[in-house]
Amino acid sequence: MNASPSSRSTLSSSVHRLASWPWLPTAALAGVFFVAFAARLIPILRRGGLHEMGNYDDGVHYAAAMGLVHGLLPYRDFLLLHPPGIVLLLAPFAWLADVLGEPNALAVARLCWMALGALNAVLCALVLLPQGRRAAVIAGLLYALFFGGIYIEHTVLLEAPATTVLLLALVLTRALGSGEGVPTANYIAAGLLLGLSPAVKIWGVVAVAVVAGGLAWRRGRRRGLTVLLSATASCTIACLPFFLAAPRAMWQMVVADQLGRRRDPLNLVERVDDMLGLSLWTTGQPRLHLGTALMIILVLASLLSCVLSVELRLLAALLITHVSLLAVTPVWFQHYSGLLAAPLVLVLGAGLAVAIDKVGTVRPWLPAALASLATVAVLVSALPITQLRLGRTFPSQAAAAILADVPGCIVTDFPMTLIQTNLLRRNLERGCRFEVDLGGASYDLDAGADKEKPRHRNRVWQRYALDYLRSGDAAIIAKFTSNVGFSHKTAKEVHGWPELDRFGRYRIVVPQPKQWSNDQLAGPAN
Repeated sequence: MNASPSSRSTLSSSVHRLASWPWLPTAALAGVFFVAFAARLIPILRRGGLHEMGNYDDGVHYAAAMGLVHGLLPYRDFLLLHPPGIVLLLAPFAWLADVLGEPNALAVARLCWMALGALNAVLCALVLLPQGRRAAVIAGLLYALFFGGIYIEHTVLLEAPATTVLLLALVLTRALGSGEGVPTANYIAAGLLLGLSPAVKIWGVVAVAVVAGGLAWRRGRRRGLTVLLSATASCTIACLPFFLAAPRAMWQMVVADQLGRRRDPLNLVERVDDMLGLSLWTTGQPRLHLGTALMIILVLASLLSCVLSVELRLLAALLITHVSLLAVTPVWFQHYSGLLAAPLVLVLGAGLAVAIDKVGTVRPWLPAALASLATVAVLVSALPITQLRLGRTFPSQAAAAILADVPGCIVTDFPMTLIQTNLLRRNLERGCRFEVDLGGASYDLDAGADKEKPRHRNRVWQRYALDYLRSGDAAIIAKFTSNVGFSHKTAKEVHGWPELDRFGRYRIVVPQPKQWSNDQLAGPAN
């Protein structure tokens, strides 16, 4: 998408304003970019490397993109529980696999996602620039080191591009200013970008509604509608071809299956720690502590400052709606907290800007002192990142050597294993059964009463999983074990298959005909 001349002029205006700063703040903002990039790259290099196993979802996303470039459509030809935006974004990296191989092409994608995270940190600063240079740079640094942001941007997850388009929309519309002088083309461009958020992750409809509604409330209905209609247009362009190809299946997977997920037991402490970016301080055992209390106080104080300021209420609305969304979601994963990273950082940065402005009326040296204290607090809060290690290693070369001579299809319960062994394209070329999200199938299958049970007690999914694994000439078992996905009897059957080799927890096996009847696979029904 080409930006309009007026959109480019707005971005150029922001860059010009940055260029007019004294050299130190400009260098600090450049430093924010490199700190953010390093905070996402170094933890991976410490453990899994750029060819690490990921968190399962990134493998699903890349495998889906590989299916698309090989002529398969999500929803029509294979299961995908999210809108098609991530598949379109990763399609160039799937094509790149023909040149670099799948492992290296995915590594390039991961580096691009890290750069996207570094850009998001700078964009947080640009959004807050009208509130003051000090607060803008500190907010950028906070995003750079915020664990929720680091987690969603260390590999190819949905939340990173959704955050980027939200922040770009706020920059283009100069959301924290009066809006005077912002041309209509900027609102169109902002809407077109913002519409890509729900095209990547359906939760993005919240960001669209809040931004469009906030602009309509502050600047008039016409500008709000411009953003809303533009967002609707870009989301429709991204999604409509896939919907027309399989309308019923797409609706079922993207909307019905997500809304119908079985609710996991609520661990409120874990959610609070994750959303506040404090989970690294309580690794292994989430708990509330002094840092949690201090962070909650800071967030509430900053939120109150935003509510009381007309210019900042849009940030308050973004934070409140995103917290509410995460509070009611029936399941919880670490990467969900990344959705909150930008709204939370923007509110904290805006609260700091208000505080700096107020203390400046008391003593002229207090703003610099408060900014220094805030910078130290950000750095101290990020101390666990210095020891952070992300990812899991996988002996991809050894596994690939073993599987190179297998004449047929290789199947797996963890799609990243096929990517890291460079076998995904070979499977597609051989016409193998294409299953990018074996675990996610449990949300989509018509399992009757079993759908409300944990996966290891869902007999329909147990049959489905075994049928898929038996479709291969070899299977890589990397994710599921007894009572973790597999039922005890399914795990026992898979464990009994002959092994080609084993690498720690990873096993390469030769699937065998069924040993248990369908009704036995999950054990008792109650």
